[in-house]
Amino acid sequence: MIRVHPDLDDNELLRLFERGIARQWTDEVIDWSDADALPGTVREALGAVMTPVYLGEQTAMIGVSTVLPMMLQRGQHEAALYLSTMGLDEARHFKNLHRLYHVLAVQPVAGRRLPEMWRYHARLLQGRDPVHWVWGILISDLFAKQFYGGFWERFPDTLVGRLARRTLQDEARHQAFSDRYLTTILPTVDADGRQRLLVLRDDLFRVMEALGERLRGPMETLQWAPQDFLQTLWDDTETWVARLGLTRKQSESSESGNG
Repeated sequence: MIRVHPDLDDNELLRLFERGIARQWTDEVIDWSDADALPGTVREALGAVMTPVYLGEQTAMIGVSTVLPMMLQRGQHEAALYLSTMGLDEARHFKNLHRLYHVLAVQPVAGRRLPEMWRYHARLLQGRDPVHWVWGILISDLFAKQFYGGFWERFPDTLVGRLARRTLQDEARHQAFSDRYLTTILPTVDADGRQRLLVLRDDLFRVMEALGERLRGPMETLQWAPQDFLQTLWDDTETWVARLGLTRKQSESSESGNG
């Protein structure tokens, strides 16, 4: 796992690593002063709808710490370098949402009322292959993009919107990492492995559909229909399926990778 002088040849991943370092930030750059401007019913709805991502940031922290050694074992040192910055991003997002709950004076939904969250995260962490995890975390990052983007759209001139907008910059960088990693590795994955990734996508979406129904009331308070959220997320995910060639035959993928 630990090498004295590993090759560091993937310049694109190294650039993402440097960008991850340079663009770190703290919650002190956010103006937290206007939480009282949001009505109580809106704050309660926000507390409920934030819960999946609040838990998801913690799962991402666990995932980074689990997958990073796997990448080192495979000699993927550039990817491991980037994941080190991603772990700090996830920790910051968790801390920011934790503070936001206190500032809004609301609570997340109790875990027993959202059993789908545990199913989602258990499924995400089930695989012991970095490709499996990176694909799952890409779907989760797309979920987070819809979540934070929806908050920015609905509350642009408030604490919630400002925090969401800044967090979206981190999420875009995470997607760039997933793009580079999967584009590089997928040509070596056989048809069965690609099919397992599509099964993971379908499993995660089934859980998210059930989760959307659980949160329908709070989401509608925010004028946010669960079916619209999920449809946009599905369309975004399918764009990535096509972009990564996940439905392509292995022979075609190999020719593309060699060409």
